[in-house]
Amino acid sequence: MLFESLVALGTLIMARLLWQRQPNLATCGLFWFAATVIVLIGWSWHVYEFVLAAGVASNAAVTLANGGFMPVAGHRRLMGPARSVWVQREDAKHLLFLGDNWGNRHIRFSVGDTLLAAGIVLSFFNV
Repeated sequence: MLFESLVALGTLIMARLLWQRQPNLATCGLFWFAATVIVLIGWSWHVYEFVLAAGVASNAAVTLANGGFMPVAGHRRLMGPARSVWVQREDAKHLLFLGDNWGNRHIRFSVGDTLLAAGIVLSFFNV
């Protein structure tokens, strides 16, 4: 069980690092596919699993709809091509209500981030 968990975590981290290094639709899709598989493996119908799945679905939907990038309200504009998965929120982006819209000038978070955090907390109580 521990080995499988470590392999799953390692796979997710590697997919995330690849997406961060080369932000595009393909690496974004690979990361969210890995995250979905990890959430669904060993599904046992606990509330926290539904909350985690909703968080994954929310963040996946907004990033996939925006070509592999997460729109952020208040993100500083950079000149040239995007070098990060986070980009300035613009009206031309899709599913903006699921983007990183809340927080302060140092940290921004989304509906999906909140659901993921709540799912992790609930998992400690095995709810």
